[in-house]
Amino acid sequence: MEIRVGLTTNDLTKLFHDGVTVSSPGGLSVSPTRAAEHSHKVAPEVQVRITSKGGALHLAGVEGVTPGTNQSIFIHANGTSQLVVNSLKRAHGAKSPEPHYVGSLEIKPTGGQLRIILITTLENYIKGVLQSEIPASYELEAVKAQAVAARTYALRPRIDHGIDLCNVCDSYLCCQYFAGVETISARHTQAIADTSGQILTYNGKPILALFSSNAGGCTEDYQNCFSDPNTNEFPPPALPYLQSVSEKDFALNTKSLSEADLRKIWSQQHAYPSADAWSPHFFWHVTMPASALEAHMHHEISVLQKDPMMTPFIVPPTSEQFGHINNLKVLKRGKSGTAIELAVETSTGTWVIKKELVIRSIFKNSELSLARLKSAKLFFDFKRDSNGLLTQIVASGLGWGHGVGMQQTGAQGWAKREKNYKEILGHYFPGSEISDV
Repeated sequence: MEIRVGLTTNDLTKLFHDGVTVSSPGGLSVSPTRAAEHSHKVAPEVQVRITSKGGALHLAGVEGVTPGTNQSIFIHANGTSQLVVNSLKRAHGAKSPEPHYVGSLEIKPTGGQLRIILITTLENYIKGVLQSEIPASYELEAVKAQAVAARTYALRPRIDHGIDLCNVCDSYLCCQYFAGVETISARHTQAIADTSGQILTYNGKPILALFSSNAGGCTEDYQNCFSDPNTNEFPPPALPYLQSVSEKDFALNTKSLSEADLRKIWSQQHAYPSADAWSPHFFWHVTMPASALEAHMHHEISVLQKDPMMTPFIVPPTSEQFGHINNLKVLKRGKSGTAIELAVETSTGTWVIKKELVIRSIFKNSELSLARLKSAKLFFDFKRDSNGLLTQIVASGLGWGHGVGMQQTGAQGWAKREKNYKEILGHYFPGSEISDV
C-alpha cells in the first residue's frame, strides 16, 4: 500500500518550503512524471537545489529539466540508495541530522514556495515512525503495540490532509513523528514483521489511534482534550474507544480525579503503583517567578488569539486587558484530572483559557526555557509578599502529552508485566478490534 507523507519545515510547523536540496549516495533520477524512463540522471552525492518562482520550479545541479507553471517534478534515488533531503534537519537518533527516505519525492510549486511529498509504502513509513517515536530498548510487545497504532493512524489521521495533497504529515505537532529511515533496529524490524498488515478497527473502520508519552497514571477521554478537526467544536462528540483507563489495573476509569487526588498521587513519588510511574516524565514541576510569567504570558496569549484555530479557546475579560496576575485557578477538569478550563485572574479581569494544549501553551517562556507545560494534569502553589502580591508560582503535574489513547511508557510498563501487544491495545482502545488492512 502506498502512502503520501507531507514533509514539514525544520520546526515541524509548516508544509510550505522556500526551497529544497536533495542528494543520494547512489545518484538521483529527476523526472517530470512518476515514471523514470524520461528521467535525467544526477551523479552520486551531487546536491540538487530546487526553488519556486512564479509557480514554476527552478533546478540547480541538473541539466535539461525545465518544468512548466504548476508542474511537479519527481525525484528517485538510483538503485537501492536512499534519498537525502540535505536542506532539512531532524532529531531522530540516527547518524546524520539530515533525514534519509525510501521512496520518491514529489516537489510541487505553490507560488513562490513549494511542497515536498514523500511517496513510499505503508510499511516503510511505519519503519520511520517506530524509529522516531519509540526506543528500540523497549519490550518487544510494547513496540508491536506502537507499530499497530502507528499503522492505524496512517490510515485514519486526526487531520484530513487532502488539501495538502498527502495522507499524513511528518510532524508530531499534527500527526505522528516520521523523521525518515536511515537505519532501523532489529527490535523495530521484528515488531513490524510480527504485526504485518494489522490495524485497529471499530465497527469495521480504522480508529483514531492517538498516543502520547506518559499519561500520569490514568488516560483521558478524547472529548476532554481535543476539538473537532472539521468544525473546531469543543468538546467534540465522544469516541467510544478513546475512554479514560486506569494505569493501576486494566479497568476503565470510573472516578473523575480532583486536584486533591492529583496532589495525593504526586506525594507518592517513589511508590505509586501504576504501569507508567517508572518513567522520569511521570512527575514534573516548574517554578516560575511571577515577574517572568507576567512578562511572557500576555504575549503568548496575544499570539494564540491571532490563530483562528486557537482564539475560540481564549475568553478575555470585558476590559480585554492583561494586568498583573493575581491567581491561577482550574475551573474544570477531565476524567483523569486534566485541566480543560483555566482562569487567569489579573488586575484587569479574568481570562478563561480552554482546552489542554492551549492551557499548556500559554506558559511558553523563553526566560525559563519553557516551550509549554508538559501536561495539563496539574495544580498550582503560590508565594506572596507581605502585601499579598504574587511573587512565585509552582506548577506541578503528572505525565507528558495529552494523555489520550495509548501511552508509550504505560505500554512499556504493561509489557514488563507480561501483557502482550493485543492485550495492551485492548486496554488503551476499549471495544476496538485488530483487523488486516
